[in-house]
Amino acid sequence: MSTSPDTYKAAWNARSSSLAAAMLAVDGSASEEVLALTGAYTARQVHAALDLAPADRVFEIGCGVGRIGAQLAGHVAEWHGLDIAENMAALAHARVAAHPGARASALAGPRLSPLADASMDKGYCVAVFIHMDKEDMNLYLREVARVLRPGGLFYFDHWNLAHPVGWQRFTYEVDEVGRSDPAQRKDVARNQFCTPEEVRLYVRAAGLELVFEHTDSPWIQAVARKPEHPLPRAAPSPVPIEPAALSAGAAVEAARLAAARAEIGFTPAWTRCFAQSCEVLIGGRHPTLLLDEWRREAEPVPEIPLFIAWLEAVWRHNPHLWPPAAA
Repeated sequence: MSTSPDTYKAAWNARSSSLAAAMLAVDGSASEEVLALTGAYTARQVHAALDLAPADRVFEIGCGVGRIGAQLAGHVAEWHGLDIAENMAALAHARVAAHPGARASALAGPRLSPLADASMDKGYCVAVFIHMDKEDMNLYLREVARVLRPGGLFYFDHWNLAHPVGWQRFTYEVDEVGRSDPAQRKDVARNQFCTPEEVRLYVRAAGLELVFEHTDSPWIQAVARKPEHPLPRAAPSPVPIEPAALSAGAAVEAARLAAARAEIGFTPAWTRCFAQSCEVLIGGRHPTLLLDEWRREAEPVPEIPLFIAWLEAVWRHNPHLWPPAAA
């Protein structure tokens, strides 16, 4: 495959030339401690969304350094991480090597070639589709439908263009493009955005049933299910499917997921902390002001220690962006 800088593979291999660089690309912290914290937080969401069981065969698209896989591999029969970058796959493989049923493989393109038809029970993709052109995302969703067994589940997320904070994050990307040399190609790994309606269209077009969506945050979080029988050929609709229109198996999953929404969905507190972080990373606010504000909260929420650890690590890694103390 071409190694041109314009390819996903080349871009992500360049971002993962070392473990420190790869960790920085994954969560911005370059810190093992923070990687474990953010990995555990996301793994709990994935675990709840997929109702993981010890016998499950699970795959991850865009496994990176194994941030999430390291948290889940010991709880399932098989974990197979997949990444477009050979460097990332090698780092993830080393991170999960202690688990007999865990491994990671590099992909040549938007095909899950290491996985056989109907061979996997469940899968997930976290903060990865956001870096893809829509065509590639759709090709991966088709592959998800191929490798899942009937009744299998797939959890994924995407930037939510329809949420106020998601829109704010999108305008940053727009401004970045506006400041760039128009003669240069846009970064192939840049952030891209979807609306909930788009996600519904893509899921149905891939031959999957949407059984859960959470859109009350800057992220669209979705769970799709492979039906026991192919869906009728029809133009996909962006309108949410009513529970009565779901297959029996899908209706059961939809009910379970509705009861687990609080465990899966990003909370209002998480959204607030994320929006405040954007004021630092994008808006120019000094980290000290926000860190002090979080520490002074009378009733700390569970997300705050996570965000404090993450922002402190980002600051340590980028001291040139902010002076030691607020002006």
